[in-house]
Order: sequence, then C-alpha cells, then structure tokens
Amino acid sequence: MAFYDRFLNGPQFRRNLLYGHIFFNTLAFVTMHVQLWRPGTEGPWQRWHRRLGRITFASVTLGVLCACWLATEHAAVPEYGGVLAQFGFYFMSACVYVCAVMGVVTIRKGDTEGHRTWMIRFAGAMWGSYWLFRVVLFFIDPLFRQTDTLAILVVIWGSAPAGIVIAELWRRAAARKADELPAASVRERLAS
Repeated sequence: MAFYDRFLNGPQFRRNLLYGHIFFNTLAFVTMHVQLWRPGTEGPWQRWHRRLGRITFASVTLGVLCACWLATEHAAVPEYGGVLAQFGFYFMSACVYVCAVMGVVTIRKGDTEGHRTWMIRFAGAMWGSYWLFRVVLFFIDPLFRQTDTLAILVVIWGSAPAGIVIAELWRRAAARKADELPAASVRERLAS
C-alpha cells in the first residue's frame, strides 16, 4: 500500500522517475535479449549488434539512475525497510550496472569471450532484479507476514545476485555441453 500511495499521491517528479526507470530498463531488457539472440560476432549483424549495445547501455544507465534517485527516498519509508532498503536498492543497481560496465570494458579491449560472459551475467542480474524479485516475494511474503519488511529486504538484497549466479551456472553448463559436441555440430548450432 505504501508503494501505491507514494506514487499515486506523491509529487509528479517521483512518478516521472518511476516511469523513466520502467521505460529505460524495459528498453534495455528487450534490446539485451535481441543481442543475446543474435550475437555480433561476424557479418552485417556486427554493426547492428554494436548499435543495439550502445542503446542498451544508455538505457540501462538511465534506468539505474532513475532507480537510485528513487532509492534515496526509501530511508524515510519504514514499510520498505528504511535505510536497509535504500542501500539494498543501491546494491541491486550496482549488480546490474557493474555487469553492464564490465561487458563494455571487455569488448573495448577486444575480449569477445569475456564480453559474452559479462553480458550473460548482466542478463542474469536484469532477470533477477525483475522476475526473481517478484516471484520470490510472492512466495516468501506470506511466510514472513509477522516480521515487518523482512520479505521485501530479502528480495531486494538477494534477487540480483541470485540472477547472476543462475546465469553463471547456466553459462558454464552450456559451455560444458558445447565442449561435449563435435566441432561441426557446434558451428551449425551457432550459425542457426
């Protein structure tokens, strides 16, 4: 209820920050998936991949800035968890943004494998911040009804790192599976 009240009855600037956060992170979320679906390793797609990467990075930068600005007000909201929620949202934003920055740094160095690794972690952080946040809260909120703010604090602090861990486990499993396949089969799968 505090969330609804803060944004419905709060100042227009707060609503604009929320809309900015939603818009820019959604744009980054969509373009990130296009890039993962069509890696820019060769051919004409390479130029489009680079352009989409810039759009993705600019979008996630603006989305995270809006989120952090919103988080500055959370210390004064006991229903969210106060200062622990404020710094938890900073931590969540850092998990997402550090993975994105590391992806940019590695590709600027020419390390395509490192770039791929960090972009998969970035995708995991984004998925964790969005889906794990909501799904886990849905299941644990009834368990912690007697403890004010514990459920929200668990998902604030845990969802993005959990997303990164899941993405990393998936990446390693996919790499092991690719190592087990014959080289021609791997090339065929990557080309499709």
